Amino acid sequence: MADTSVIEQGKRLKRIRIVARLVKWIATLSLFATFVVGVGLTIVFLFPEGPAWSVDETIWIGEGERELSSIPFAQRSILAVLLVVSLALVLGIIWALRCVCRHFETGDYFSPQALENVFSLGAWMISFAVFDIASDPVGIMVATLDYPEVKRVIDVSLDGGEVFTLILGALMLLFGWIFREAALLAEENRQIV
Repeated sequence: MADTSVIEQGKRLKRIRIVARLVKWIATLSLFATFVVGVGLTIVFLFPEGPAWSVDETIWIGEGERELSSIPFAQRSILAVLLVVSLALVLGIIWALRCVCRHFETGDYFSPQALENVFSLGAWMISFAVFDIASDPVGIMVATLDYPEVKRVIDVSLDGGEVFTLILGALMLLFGWIFREAALLAEENRQIV
């Protein structure tokens, strides 16, 4: 009876390690792809009519669209900064996820560093959600600064993705705190016995 429970536990731990390894490598590839695409998007955003391309890209402003090339360079620069900050936060989320999976891949579930990475993942997710909520109205306002004052737009919105990321980030923070406290209690119990 005890041998079968040990065998089953070994199988479950092996599955966890395999999935953690798979997610770690997917996160690694996603990290690279996000960085490359982010650099490309930033360049196209700053120079929509570059020497090697001509992009008729538009951005949504309130109820309508506006061609990116029609926005003055100074305003596009501010929008590019918002884009870069957003991409940096996404890269932080992916990196924290990779770090969590790296620990889980080795069977390191309750070390202080593994739990700190879970906590960090939650912090990155909350930071991204808050920035995403705040940057939408700022970006739309910046994109319409060259319009006459009566045609400028400020559009405040909240979508399901932002709410989901905020809730999931809060849950990751909570799990990080709970597991860190559980690990500290287990360590204290081992020292007492």
